[in-house]
Amino acid sequence: MTTVTVGVPVYNGADQLRECIECLLAQTLRDIEIRIYDNASADATPDIARAFEARDSRVRHIRHPENIRAMPNFHRIILDCTTPHMMWRAHDDLCSPDYIERLNNALIADPAARLAVPTTNTLSSNGRSRYSRPRPLEHKSATRDILQLLFNSHAGWFYGLWNRDALLREFERAWTAFPHAWALDHLILFPFLLDRSVAIVPEAVFIQRLVTKSYTPKKGTKPPVSEMLALRRQFAAQCRRYIDERPFSTVERLTIRAALPFYVDKRVYRLSKIIKRTVLRDKSPAGLGSEF
Repeated sequence: MTTVTVGVPVYNGADQLRECIECLLAQTLRDIEIRIYDNASADATPDIARAFEARDSRVRHIRHPENIRAMPNFHRIILDCTTPHMMWRAHDDLCSPDYIERLNNALIADPAARLAVPTTNTLSSNGRSRYSRPRPLEHKSATRDILQLLFNSHAGWFYGLWNRDALLREFERAWTAFPHAWALDHLILFPFLLDRSVAIVPEAVFIQRLVTKSYTPKKGTKPPVSEMLALRRQFAAQCRRYIDERPFSTVERLTIRAALPFYVDKRVYRLSKIIKRTVLRDKSPAGLGSEF
C-alpha cells in the first residue's frame, strides 16, 4: 500500500522540472505517488509532465486550465491526497536519495509525530552552499524543547513529510487567519512546533535551490511599512491563539509568549528594518511620497 504522496506544484518550471522528477523517481522508497500540479503553465512544463506520466505509473499530471495562484495549488495537493503521509516538492528543489524513506520511517516509528524534518542545504545562485541541521531535542523541559524548535526551525521544514490529516487542518486554519503567501509556511509549522510533534531526521537532506519563482517578489520590491506592520500583527495574533489553546502551565505560557516577538521578528519582517525604513521615509525630501 502506498503511504506517501509527493505533490509538485509548478508554474512554468520547464527549466528544472525534469531534474526534480528524476530525483523523486530515484528515491530508495519506491512505493510513492508523484503528482505534478501544473498551474496553467505556458512553457514546456505540461509536455515534460506528460512524458514522465507515460514513462512511470507512479507519476500523474494534473493541469489546471487557469492559474489558481500558488497557495491554492498547494492546498489542492492536500485535498486530493489519499495517503497517510504527504510532502510538497518545489520543481526546482532536490534531496538525498534516501530522503523520503528516512522521513517516512521516522513518522512510522513515532506515533506522536505529525511532521518529519530534514537537514536543509540551501544553494544560492552563485553556487554557495549553506547547511541548516536540526538539533535533536534534549527533553529536559517542554518549554526548552519548544523554544529550540521555534528558533532552530527552517523554511525547508515546510518541505518535510507530513501527516496528511493534521496538515490539512492546520493549513486551512492558518490560511484563513493569515491569507498571505509571505511567512505562511512558518505559521503552518507553528502549532506542530508548540506540540513538539516533530521528528528530527538530520540524515535526510533537503536541497533548496534559491531561484526566482512566479510568486517571488521582484528584486527591489519593498512593501509599504503599513503592510509589513499589519502582517506582523496578524501573524503574532494567530500565534497567540495557538499558544492560548494549549494546556501550558502559567510559567510555560508566559515564557513562550515572551519569546514570541523575537520569533515574529525572525519569521515575518524585522522590526529594526521597519524602523529604518520609517526613518528614511521621514527624512525623504517633500514631494517624493511614501515610496522607498
